[in-house]
Amino acid sequence: MNHDIQATAALIEDLSRTVIGDTRFDKTSRLLYSTDASNYRVVPCGVFLPASIDDVCGAVAVAAQHQMPLVPRGGGTSVSGQAIGSGLIVDNSRHLRGILELNTEERWVRVETGVNLEFLNQQLAAHGLAIGPDPSSAQGNSVGGMVANNTSGTHSILYGLTLDHVREVDVVLPDGNRATFGPTSAEMVAFKAQQNGLEARLYREIPALVERYRTQIETRTPKPWRNVAGFNLHRLLRDKDQGFDFSLAPLIVGSEGALANIVSVKMDLVALPRHRRIAVLHFDDLLEAMRTVPAILEADVAGVELQDRLQIETIRAHSVFGPLQEGYVQGNPDATLTVEFYGDTETEVAHKAGEMQKNLQNAGFSGAITQCTTQAQMGTVMATRRALFGLSQSIRGDAKPLNIADDAAVPVERLADYVGPVLQNCKALGIRAGFSAHASAGCLHISPLLNLKDERDLNTMKEFSKMVVQAAIDVGGTTSGEHGEGLAKSYYNEQLFGPDLHKAFRETKALFDERNLMNPGKIIDGPEPWRPDILRYNPAYRRVHEPRDTVLNFDADGGFAGLVEMCNGQGVCRRTVDMGTMCPSFRATRDEAAATRGRANILRAAISGQLDDQGLTSKEVHSVMDLCFECKACKTECATRVDMAKLKYEFLNLYQKKHGVPLRSRLFANVAVLNKAGRVAPWAANWAYRNTAVRFVLDKALGVDKRRVLPRIAGQSFGYWFMAHQPHPNAGKNGEVVLWDDTYLRDNEPEIGIAAVQVLEACGYKVRLLAERKCCGRPMISKGLLEQARAHAAHNVALLAPYVAAGTKVVGLEPSCIVSFRDEYPDLLRGAQAEAAREVAESCLFIEEFLTQEGCPPPPLQRDKGREILLHGHCHQKATIGTGPIRKMLELIPGAQVREIRSGCCGMAGAFGYEKEHYEVSMACGEERLFPTVRAAGSDTVIAAAGTSCRHQIGSGTGRKAYHPITILADALEA
Repeated sequence: MNHDIQATAALIEDLSRTVIGDTRFDKTSRLLYSTDASNYRVVPCGVFLPASIDDVCGAVAVAAQHQMPLVPRGGGTSVSGQAIGSGLIVDNSRHLRGILELNTEERWVRVETGVNLEFLNQQLAAHGLAIGPDPSSAQGNSVGGMVANNTSGTHSILYGLTLDHVREVDVVLPDGNRATFGPTSAEMVAFKAQQNGLEARLYREIPALVERYRTQIETRTPKPWRNVAGFNLHRLLRDKDQGFDFSLAPLIVGSEGALANIVSVKMDLVALPRHRRIAVLHFDDLLEAMRTVPAILEADVAGVELQDRLQIETIRAHSVFGPLQEGYVQGNPDATLTVEFYGDTETEVAHKAGEMQKNLQNAGFSGAITQCTTQAQMGTVMATRRALFGLSQSIRGDAKPLNIADDAAVPVERLADYVGPVLQNCKALGIRAGFSAHASAGCLHISPLLNLKDERDLNTMKEFSKMVVQAAIDVGGTTSGEHGEGLAKSYYNEQLFGPDLHKAFRETKALFDERNLMNPGKIIDGPEPWRPDILRYNPAYRRVHEPRDTVLNFDADGGFAGLVEMCNGQGVCRRTVDMGTMCPSFRATRDEAAATRGRANILRAAISGQLDDQGLTSKEVHSVMDLCFECKACKTECATRVDMAKLKYEFLNLYQKKHGVPLRSRLFANVAVLNKAGRVAPWAANWAYRNTAVRFVLDKALGVDKRRVLPRIAGQSFGYWFMAHQPHPNAGKNGEVVLWDDTYLRDNEPEIGIAAVQVLEACGYKVRLLAERKCCGRPMISKGLLEQARAHAAHNVALLAPYVAAGTKVVGLEPSCIVSFRDEYPDLLRGAQAEAAREVAESCLFIEEFLTQEGCPPPPLQRDKGREILLHGHCHQKATIGTGPIRKMLELIPGAQVREIRSGCCGMAGAFGYEKEHYEVSMACGEERLFPTVRAAGSDTVIAAAGTSCRHQIGSGTGRKAYHPITILADALEA
């Protein structure tokens, strides 16, 4: 439904008078919400972020008055296109995130619709409880979204569907009034039916409709219990026949927002398993794996998950998950089945695993079995399984695994009968498809590799979609066993259910929403799923504004645009639990524009000309990219490896060629020059940095926030100390290392370099400094001054190459500097220089890597008095090598108690936190987890942080001094 400018203006005016939450009708916001995690794209009329449930009521009423369709949205993790549409998007995830009531004795919880599932489960875990359905999208999805979708998950054989756990749903009906649907006695149904209004009509008409279509409901509802297509009329009929109180809640569950807007939910909880065990079965043939599932299910299993060869090969090629998979996948099987067991004791789970093996032997199974019995082993398997959707999308190039008709559910005993014809048809169509499955429930994900920018592949998509649906129906299955219908499968609703039962669904929709304003086109009247105008990529898609001559090398990703297009919208960057780093700006703001997904969306819109004719030089793009912290977490925490930091560097370079480089950016980029100037008179520089009047001028003139104090210049530089110091007697016994004395170490905190020299020499290494070295270029890279950074990279690589060629390692103390060598230098340089940069990168180590590597003699250390060392990891550390090595280094100190803070980005992010417009967001990041943990630490606790920015942020936010870990290690050296 299209609205003209006048009608939209009237809607905006009425909304502004009625609601408190944000209303956004600008083009950038509309584009940000035009996609979810599906292959589809529909630009909405506008976006509304309700501040309260009353806001939802007001918005629904105003939209109804203006005949504006509404699209309720949670985390936007739908892979079938339920969370997009041409009307007004109602994003319930920003503010409606409250846990309203928890009853641990009766095992239920009441939450607002926008609460994230992973966050909720984290809170419930303290009570030994959880939400039963466990979809892999838990990191980004919302509870309201999983109710609207009727989500299940890996362990659905135990926990069923979301429908099986919902006690009550609180909704806003299409007329703007609230209603609570739950078990209702016959007397109360009769009373409600006598009232006026929409809710009364539902209580009058729905029971009669269910009885009127009894025969069609009984005969045409698909038999697999894991069916999430259509409206759940069969559940109302079953409840009535079994004597349960009448409830309209089952109709809301799985309705995809097409009947009402969910605002809160009361759900049953399950107990967390006490013991688990996993067995990974290997098969030489996919069909053999499918035929084996019934024999596996004869044992008491908690779940059976399938991965085929394409999935296994894709994971193997991934830099993070590939090594994890090697721990449990043997050889090169055609498929694996991951079987999980739950029990109250270790003996119980072992017995269940043994029963399965007996059943398999009787069934003739002779493949390899990997037994995973430790928490670490099982955690690895399940982490890879949860990331499988993103991993499947991590294939570089235009051909991607598509989620079109990808989640049919069939009777388990017919799995092979379903997969066989599908394989034959894929061969006939000339395509390769990936197969993964919740095999224990007969739910298969089949994703063909297709390039929808190609007309032929678009036609193939059409044929494949029709083929898969018909194949599922032929064996008594359903079109959707998990992901819902949305834009991908609503088209097939009548084919699946038949004209009579489809008519019953149409009447149900009309009773709730007679004007078809609630998420139109979902379940009823769905469009052809291959329609080019609703696809994210289609043959008309063009990269009209793609930068061709980039400074950084994007060849591995198919160009700048190729890396942008790797984002599939799965929303891992919207994670809010206290683990991981991504995405710090989203954690602080909860704004879609501040998530990695939002940035990728707007970059893609700019490149394809959907934003404006300015492309990547548009100020709208800059406003979205501005809050990227360049933390690099997306490169490792997102399975598709979208390196948004790299994209931002190149974007800034391009943008500033048109708009110019701000003076503040030039100053921050050349901090090494500023430090050198400050060395002339350190006392004067330090006085100026701390002077209130000077800071006020910097605030007004340059936007350097006056609440920040710039790093002090040391009285004596590290270089001066090094020239004068007497080496340790052991120095040189075990060889030589080059110590990269970064700008901050050299001029601001020489004590860090002194500590490093003391430790390295005590370990028997001669330490060499390179007086000719230049700044690593990280400050320039972060500000988009890539040509200048390239010159520094070329100089430093040429300087380091002879040492590296001789086998000498380069050791650094500032994480961002070492990451520049390892990550950016090979991309900045070309030809022979790039090859030399790669060789240098392989020999550049974080100091903790070097000191904990095999063969490095341990330093002679005194026993600590048992102090706690509280460690905050640097973002680039986490994204490159993790925090394991630095923990291991600190644990070399006898008696030390090392505890890592489960913190994300500290919020300083180099110059970012000094910039006036970023100060509040910067501090909000610190307040999320880091600052409270540091404040709560005892006075004897030592705070450790490797990053200069991190240490300054901790000091600014808590008043506590943080130390570089190497200084803590040096303090423990024997005299």
